[in-house]
Order: sequence, then C-alpha cells, then structure tokens
Amino acid sequence: MSVEPAPDRTADPRPPLDHGPPDGPPFPHEVLDFPPLGSSGAHPVSQQRWEELVSDVHVRGHSLDDVWRTLTDPYAVAQWLADADEFWAAPGRESTLDFEDGEFFWCRTTVTEPPDEGSALLEYLWRWVGVGPATTVRWELTRLPGDVVRVRVVERATNPPSDWRSWNGMGWPGILDQLAEHLRTGRRQRWTWRRMGPYVQTELPVSTFEAWSALTSVPALQFWLGRSSGTLDRGGEVEFTLGDASGVARITVVEHVEANQSFPSFQPRLEFELGRPGWPGPLSCHLWIEPAGLGRSVLQVFHSGWERFGSPDRAPVDRALLVTFWTSAFQRLAMLLGGGPGAPRDGGPATGGPEGPGPHAWSR
Repeated sequence: MSVEPAPDRTADPRPPLDHGPPDGPPFPHEVLDFPPLGSSGAHPVSQQRWEELVSDVHVRGHSLDDVWRTLTDPYAVAQWLADADEFWAAPGRESTLDFEDGEFFWCRTTVTEPPDEGSALLEYLWRWVGVGPATTVRWELTRLPGDVVRVRVVERATNPPSDWRSWNGMGWPGILDQLAEHLRTGRRQRWTWRRMGPYVQTELPVSTFEAWSALTSVPALQFWLGRSSGTLDRGGEVEFTLGDASGVARITVVEHVEANQSFPSFQPRLEFELGRPGWPGPLSCHLWIEPAGLGRSVLQVFHSGWERFGSPDRAPVDRALLVTFWTSAFQRLAMLLGGGPGAPRDGGPATGGPEGPGPHAWSR
C-alpha cells in the first residue's frame, strides 16, 4: 500500500509576485486611477447676493421742478443732505457728498433726466469714503394727481456687508424726510456730526480667512498699519503713526476672535480700544471681515465713544484724521494682497496702473 506524502504547508499557493519594472509590467498603483478619499474636487463656482432698497416720500405743494432743483443744485443739497461740489449731478462727472465730520461719499453721475412729461431721473454710483464697495443709487421723481410729487430712491448692491440692509435701509427714510422737511420749511435739515463712527470699509481681493491671516501678521502690520511695536494678540498693544506730523496712537486689544471660534458667523474679528496722547479717553473700536462673493472679502472698522470729547459744535479734528488714516491703511492692505486701486477685478481690465507706486510711496 502506498502512502501519499503530507502536504508542504510552508509552500505559498499564490503565484509569485511581479516586481514590476524593469523586467515586468508596472504595479497597478502606478497605472490605475485610485484617488484618495475626499479628493473629488468639489469647489464653489459663484457666490453672488444682490440687494435692493426702495424708499418713498410724497411731497405736497411743490412742483416737480422745485423738487428736481432741490435734488440736483449743489447749494440746495447742502441744506438737507451733505456739502456738494460744483460737479454734483453733472452727467459723467465725479463729485463729493461731504458730511463735514471726516466721512463722505465719492460719486459718479451716470444718468440725468430733468423733468419731462411728469417725471425726472437721477442715477449715480457712490463709494463710502471713496474706498467702500460701489453701489447704484437711483432717484425717481413722479408727478401724481393732487399736486403731489413722489420721490422714490432705489439703492442696489452686490454682495454688500451683512448689516447693509438694516443700516442703509433705516437711513434712507430719514434722508427722504430731511428732503421733504427742507422743501416744506426752507430750513436747514442736515443732521449734526455723528457720535458713532467713523466707519470705513473696503473690498479685498482674497477670501476672509486668507485676508485675516495676512493682515494680522507682524510683517503685514508694519506695512499696512504702520506698526512700530506690539502684536494683535488679546491684551496686546500696538503703537502706530496716524500720519505725517499727526503723532502716534495705540491699539489695546480687548478681544481677538479667530475664524471658526465664534457663533454664528464664524468669521474673525478684533475688538480694541484706540487711544492717543491728549484724548480724554479711548475710543471703542471693532475690526471685522465678511465674505463679498467668491474669493473676495469686505474689511470694516468702526469707532464709538466720542462723548468723552464733550459736546463741540463740530466734530473733533481727529475724527477726520482717523478716516484718512484707515482709508490709506486699507488701500495699502489691498495692495499687499494683490489688489488695490487700478487692479483688475474678476479678470476684467485694470482701471489704472497697479504696478506703480503705492500710497505714501510704498512700492509694489
């Protein structure tokens, strides 16, 4: 009787491995499409948000021509809205609406249609303190039965700041009331200088997180803020120069919130006190950033606390100084991040020479 030998359990039943080049075919991982998890490449294509505000007032006892003159004559506009220069409401010209407390609108008139067949139209673009996002403002005057002129103002914006609807939406009815009351009484109806502010905003050509990371770093602070010492960490102090022959100021950081740390927006922000030698006390300030469409953001700064300066008839000179400082600082920051005045937007043509010198002779 024959006996079969026991199986060799040490033998590998699998075929020998092909070690690939140089003598064999490549390994599967070298030739097959096998992407890692989470690499599908989903990405935003567009982030657009359009806003529109419409406000009306009915003016009685005045002709359409009277209302049109009050809206377009620079001297009349200065009685109920803001100081206007000679180019106000001139087609194709740029002009200023100056509130005489450091803040102003920079405007470009696009449409002027004087009264004809019972209606009139004025349309312009404006930017808050010259560097804020541009919006379109349209004034529509319509003669109604009963000796009534309807004044309608429509403002349109694309990707404005989150509080734009409440801030501007509540502001327009007050402006229309000032217009109507000036027509009714002939008296000056402008508000006095505001204890809140100044408020400065500008668009940056990068996302919120990229912008915040850049603007809070020490090297960037030296460039755009003019930092001489300190950091923006919580409790930190940063000294900087307000401007030529304007002295120094100091930021004392109260709260520094980074991205994804605070509900509900999860956007970063900075709360600080701003002081200067000779001031009766510091201003309370906020610096924050919001998305403004795909790959863009809006940086904003706001001040309060002017009550410490008493009750002067006119705004303190330092209020206008702060507007000038932040406007220039935000322009330098936009330049640092690859944008700024004249830079192309969304692939469009440049509006000026982005390769030239920057503010205060800073070079790009």
